[in-house]
Amino acid sequence: MSPSKTINIDFTTFHNIIDGKQRDAKTYTNGVDPTTGEKSWDVPVATEQDLNDAVRSAQKAFESWSQVPVEERKDKLRAFVDLYTEYKEDFTNLLIKESGKPRAFAQREAEGSAAGVIGHHVNLNIPEERYEDDERVAITRYTPLGVVGAICPWNFPITLSIGKMAPALLTGCTIIIKPSPFTPYTALKIAELAQNVFPPGVVQAVGGDDKLGPMMTVHPGISKISFTGSIATGKKVMEACAKTLKRVTLEMGGNDAAIVLPDVDIEKTAPQVAMGAFMNSGQVCVATKRIYVHESIYEPFLQAITKAAGTFKVGLSDDPGVMLGPIQNKMQYERVKGFFTDSKKNGYKFATGKDEVEEMNGGFFVQPTIIDNPPNESRIITEEPFGPIVPLQPWSDEAEVIRRANNTNAGLAASVWGKDVARAEKIAKQLDAGSIFVNSFSKLTPKVFFGGHKESGIGGEWGNLGLLAYCNAQCIHTFK
Repeated sequence: MSPSKTINIDFTTFHNIIDGKQRDAKTYTNGVDPTTGEKSWDVPVATEQDLNDAVRSAQKAFESWSQVPVEERKDKLRAFVDLYTEYKEDFTNLLIKESGKPRAFAQREAEGSAAGVIGHHVNLNIPEERYEDDERVAITRYTPLGVVGAICPWNFPITLSIGKMAPALLTGCTIIIKPSPFTPYTALKIAELAQNVFPPGVVQAVGGDDKLGPMMTVHPGISKISFTGSIATGKKVMEACAKTLKRVTLEMGGNDAAIVLPDVDIEKTAPQVAMGAFMNSGQVCVATKRIYVHESIYEPFLQAITKAAGTFKVGLSDDPGVMLGPIQNKMQYERVKGFFTDSKKNGYKFATGKDEVEEMNGGFFVQPTIIDNPPNESRIITEEPFGPIVPLQPWSDEAEVIRRANNTNAGLAASVWGKDVARAEKIAKQLDAGSIFVNSFSKLTPKVFFGGHKESGIGGEWGNLGLLAYCNAQCIHTFK
């Protein structure tokens, strides 16, 4: 039996949260239910004045919040987890509505984000370093940056909102969350719930249209932007932030390679590689986007992964046995369809799935699809679909497949699969990506630093090191 809820929260009405209060607007936008294509609830579009008010409130709150002892800030975060837990079923249902995820995966995100991400962060300590010689004692401490603007994506709206909120608040920053207009609902409710724990201005949220993000990145009162999204948008964020030299953390797209060695157990490995490619319908920045299989096992592995992909049921969140939901929004749905069109036009072989996307109940559903050995210069190899379509290619020379895996402007994650773990780890160390997984598809954890190489990002978050992304280093030299 779930505990009685201590606060009345309406999960069907949505507001911007500014200075501890709910605020509406003159204009509204809507998310869309990706299973039907129908509009969901109204969301107020924040204006420039709304943002200015939120920044002023965050700056004022920062003056006191940054001085609260870190253990007391941790207590507040723990209190938020306790309160959030009372509403985990509501957040699960809301996440299903805005994302279309199968219930089991929505539950994992809704229930695990607060307890897992915040639960880890409250066990961390902000480091302090001491240097001493005959002349001086120098202490390096880390002080909070100030107001953080968190620009969040639509694929994991709860995890990534809380994933930015936890380190920001722990270090003493205040935060303004901007959810994706495609999935605004859960983040706005997280901020609304947070008003019952944190002082006004510490946690705020503003929803809006395409104008809001650019306003945040140039705002002189915001000290840091933490952005998760596409490479193209991330470059614009960095360019805008340079005008005020605000700090940036950019976690952007990937074109993650999986290298399968000849000694793998095919029947055991193929379903795991398939899961890495198709989980969340491929809408994961660290999903496997390219699969390289040694030529000696290429055909049996292709058959095994095709069989595994064929068992992944696509459907509605509460359909029995459903594994994959829809593409979250129509814009991305049309982009994914473009990879089918391009592959069909160029005569590539579809090993599983059909060569075009079939309509399903008006929603944005795509069946998991494998392209058999397209050329290296093909679009499906060189670009990130961010959907459930993935290419498979054979390889023979180890050095050459490493070059192919690294032949991309992205460098977010990768995986290597093989019984000879020493060989797999040797290959892993030669891959130019921020997170490498040996004998597993990408399984991120807030306990470990996460960031990208090359155009996949600047800086990173999570783990002990990730706290420092929300801090300035300050050295105090005391002479003897």
